[in-house]
Amino acid sequence: MSDIAQDSAFALLLRMQAEARAQAPGLPEQTQAAPLWSGLGFRLAGLSLLVSLDQIAEVLVRPEVTRVPGTKRWVKGVANVRGSLLTIIDLAEYFGKAPVPMDDKARLLVMHVGDFSTALVVNEVLGLKHFDAERDRRDIAGLDNAVLMHVQTAYAQDDTLWGVFDLRSLTESLTFKHVAA
Repeated sequence: MSDIAQDSAFALLLRMQAEARAQAPGLPEQTQAAPLWSGLGFRLAGLSLLVSLDQIAEVLVRPEVTRVPGTKRWVKGVANVRGSLLTIIDLAEYFGKAPVPMDDKARLLVMHVGDFSTALVVNEVLGLKHFDAERDRRDIAGLDNAVLMHVQTAYAQDDTLWGVFDLRSLTESLTFKHVAA
């Protein structure tokens, strides 16, 4: 190939590169991702609730429970879980609702909040749920349900209102601390 042909071919490639750059779309605008809030979803007496991940240690199926005489009926007893003695509380019954049936969906949420290491029986655990912390937040003021006194905020997603249940608020409740019948 002669020098003239090589120069023409090189000039053609340079021209093609310039045209491609001129027609190429620009880089997308850098946008700030919305902050996400994540929690563990569960059902309790017909309500869809969430709990902050830092308040839950684990989720269990119901272990063998030993009844403790002289306690309120919502205290189901104690259980030995890997060498630790846990108090088992039926959370629905604590709120005056029907006891959680111990079927294949029922689970125990083991909470570690302050000095409390307790297992709460719930109807079903629905796994991790993620919400846009700004867009999905809802005001729940005015909703009347005993459970909601421990719910500060809620998120809406797929036509479901998910209340964020605060276990710290529950452990500070005098009625929750007083288990003697």
